[in-house]
Amino acid sequence: MTELSNVSPTDVLGPGGMIAQIMPAYESRPQQLEMAELVAEAVTKHSHAIIEAPTGVGKSFAYLVPLALHALKNHQKVVISTGTIALQEQLIRKDIPLVQQLFPELKAVLVKGRQNYVSLRRLQYAANGQQTLYDSREDAQVVKELLDWSTETKTGDLADLGYEPPNNVWRQVQSDRNNCLGRKCPMYSECHFYKARKEMEEADLLVVNHHLYFSDLSLREEHAAILPPHQVVVFDEAHTLEDVATDHLGVSITEAQVRFFLDGLWNRKGKGLLGQDAYQNAREVVEDARMAGDIFWKQVALLVTDGNDIIKLTAPHMIDNNLSPALDLVARTIDACRAHVEDDNALNELRAQQDRAVQLSGSIRWIIEQMGNDHVYYANVPTGRGSPSLSASPLSVADLLKKQLFDDIPSVLLTSATLAADDSDRFLFLRRRLGIEGGLAKRLDSPFDYQSQAKLLLNSSAIDPNSPRYERAIAAWLNDYLQTAEGGAFVLFTSYRQLKVVHDLVRPALDRANRFVLRHGDGMGRMQMLDLFKRVGNGVLFGTSSFWEGVDVPGDALKHVIITKLPFEVPNHPVVEARHHDIKKRGGNPFMERSVPEAIIRLKQGFGRLIRTKSDTGTVAILDHRILTAAYGRYFLKALPPCATEMVQLERFAGEQ
Repeated sequence: MTELSNVSPTDVLGPGGMIAQIMPAYESRPQQLEMAELVAEAVTKHSHAIIEAPTGVGKSFAYLVPLALHALKNHQKVVISTGTIALQEQLIRKDIPLVQQLFPELKAVLVKGRQNYVSLRRLQYAANGQQTLYDSREDAQVVKELLDWSTETKTGDLADLGYEPPNNVWRQVQSDRNNCLGRKCPMYSECHFYKARKEMEEADLLVVNHHLYFSDLSLREEHAAILPPHQVVVFDEAHTLEDVATDHLGVSITEAQVRFFLDGLWNRKGKGLLGQDAYQNAREVVEDARMAGDIFWKQVALLVTDGNDIIKLTAPHMIDNNLSPALDLVARTIDACRAHVEDDNALNELRAQQDRAVQLSGSIRWIIEQMGNDHVYYANVPTGRGSPSLSASPLSVADLLKKQLFDDIPSVLLTSATLAADDSDRFLFLRRRLGIEGGLAKRLDSPFDYQSQAKLLLNSSAIDPNSPRYERAIAAWLNDYLQTAEGGAFVLFTSYRQLKVVHDLVRPALDRANRFVLRHGDGMGRMQMLDLFKRVGNGVLFGTSSFWEGVDVPGDALKHVIITKLPFEVPNHPVVEARHHDIKKRGGNPFMERSVPEAIIRLKQGFGRLIRTKSDTGTVAILDHRILTAAYGRYFLKALPPCATEMVQLERFAGEQ
C-alpha cells in the first residue's frame, strides 16, 4: 500500500512519475499537471472550480488522481458525474483501474438508478401471477428467462442480462422505491439493489451520469436521496448541465406514461395487475380513466394550429383537466381493493400503483393549473412518432442550483472541452446560467498544433442558410468536395429536415462513387452508426445534434467535418422564448447575451470532433456565410483555435443539381 501523506498529483502525473513507471509510453503534459494542481487546490480549500480543458489535455486523469488522493487521505466520498455513457465506461473500464494499480486501496463503483436492478421478490410474484399479468406467451417466456437468469447473475443489473426485455415485463419485476419493503422484505439479504447500495457506501469514488445526479438532487428535499452525503462532485462534460437540470428540476408527463400505467393495471386484452375476478369494479374505473385519457390528449393535440409541434400554455386551464379526477378515482378504488387482500405481495403492488396514480394525477394538475412560479408551461405534440406530452420547466435553473448544489456542496468542479463562450477565464455566460459564484477558474491551452494539423474552410457566398437554394448549393458542393476528399467525413446539420433534403440530393453521387453513407434517423442506433463509420474508414455520416459532441473518431476514419449552419438554439421553443423575454425585461440583448454564446459553445463542440490526437490532421468546413458576414461572426472565429484558413464560394454551386 502506497504511503499517501506526501504524495502530490505531480508525483503521479509528472515526468518520471508513478504513472510513467508503470506505463513506459506515458507522456507527461503540462496542461494536465496544471489542471491536476487546480483540482487539488479546489478540494483542499473547499472551493468550486471551472476548468476548460481542450481535447488532448487528459482531463480525466487530471481530476481522477487528485480526487483519489483526496478521498483516500481524508476518508471522504467523491462523486464523478459524466454527460455520456461512453465517458462513464472509459472511466470505469480504463482510467480508474490504472489509478487503482497505483493505489490498490482505492474503491470505485458505477452507480445506477434502482430501476436497472431486478427485484427478486417482485420477479417471483410476477412469475406466480403471470396468467393474469401477461397477454402473450412471449411475455410469459421472458419471465421464465428472467427467473433462470436471476439464479445466475451476480449483479441483478439489467446490463448483465444481455438484452432489453419488453417494458411491460420489466416494469413488473424491477426494483421500485414505491414498491420496496426494505429490511422487511423476505429476500432482503439477497437483494441486488441493496448489495449495490452497500458497495456504494464502501466506495471512495462514485461514478454517475448527470441525469442520475440531478434526479438525486430533486429527491434530497424528500429525504429519498440516491447518493450518500458527499463534499466533492466533479461534473465532466459540464457544458450540458443547464439542459439536464432544466429537465430534472421541472415536471413532465407524457401520454405514453399514463397509458403504460393504466395498461399495467388492466389492458384491453384482459390482463394486468387487476386481472383477478375480485377486482371487477376496479377494472371499470381503469377503463373510465383510459377513456378520460383519450379525451384529454385529444384536447392537447388540438392545441396545434400552425404546424408547430411545441405549444406554449399561456394561461392556466387551457385544457379541461378531466384526467386528474379520473386518476384520483383509480387511486381511491385501488385503496378499496386493498381492504379485501391478505397477500403481502399483492398488497404492496396495489399500494405502489395507488401512489403512482396519485403522482400522475398531481403532475398533470400541477401543469394544467400552472402552480409553480417562474416556470414555462408547454405541450409537445410530435408530428411523427412520439408521445404527446405536457411540461413545466424552470425559467432559470441558476437560483435552484445555487441553493441546492453550489451552496450545499463545498467543492463543485465543472470541466469540459467547451465551457467558455469567449477567450477569457471569467466564464460569465456559464456562471449566469448555472448560478455558480466565486471559486477557481482556468482555460487551459490546447496541446495540439492546429496550424499544422487542421485547415478551416469558410464560405464567403451570402446565400440564406434557410433557403432551398442553400440546400442545393451545399449538395452540389459536397458532390464536388467528396469526390477527392480521402478519409471519413461528418456532415453536421442543425435540423433533421435540412439533413434529409441534402442527403437525398447527394446520395446518388456518393453511391456511384462507392462511398459508404450513414444517415442519422434511418433507425440505426448512434453507437452502431459510429462503430460502422470507424470500421469503414472513408464513410460519410450525415448527423444532427447528437453527433456534434461526445463522439471520438481518431485517425483517418474522420478527416473532414462539414458544418452546414451555425448551431443556434431553436428560437421559438417556449423555454428559449421565455428566457429571451426575461433578458429583455432586464434591459439586455437576448441574442448577444444568450443565443450567440450558446451557439459558440456548440460550434466549438462540432469543431472538436476533428482533432483527437497529436497525429490527427484534417479539414473543418463551415458553410454558413454569417461567420464572415455578420457582425457577431468574429466572436465565433475568435473562439476557434487558430489554423490555416481557405475561402470557398458556395455561390458557384448554387445553380447545380
